[in-house]
Amino acid sequence: MNQFYNLSMDAKVVYLLSLSELIIGKISTSEGYEVAVESIEKCWEWVKFKNIEAYKLYLYLENMDETDVMTYMQFEKDSYKEKVWICLANALAYIIWEAYQYEKEKFLPQTIESVDYETVENFLITFNEVYLIDSLAEKLLHYFELNYPMGTDKQVDIGSIKNFIV
Repeated sequence: MNQFYNLSMDAKVVYLLSLSELIIGKISTSEGYEVAVESIEKCWEWVKFKNIEAYKLYLYLENMDETDVMTYMQFEKDSYKEKVWICLANALAYIIWEAYQYEKEKFLPQTIESVDYETVENFLITFNEVYLIDSLAEKLLHYFELNYPMGTDKQVDIGSIKNFIV
């Protein structure tokens, strides 16, 4: 797990997004699937261009209209699909936290303020429960650690990552 924190900011985000994309299809018949897909797409856009405000990403996680990942997660009746929603919520929370850090924002929404080591750890535990191909998350993490360590300004080659996980 310490390997994750030794990655560049973009590598951490791309790591979580890549793993999330592997499982998002498992909720394709669930209410809110379109919101989940759009939230992941917006996070990809943020990591590529840094052109979306953290608050706008946050609205995909929680909003007053109850058209957000956290709400759909709570209403999911299938326990297996609920785990996918949990993964997505944890990934989004961490990515949004990074977006707020990038903006140097001091005041964060409560859910984002509580993002910590356990958020990523819970993501990985739950991911391994829904994505049953052994050690992919570990292999991908090792790949990132070798190629995108903390302190590097090297932009993550998203195409090579997508090839790695196929």
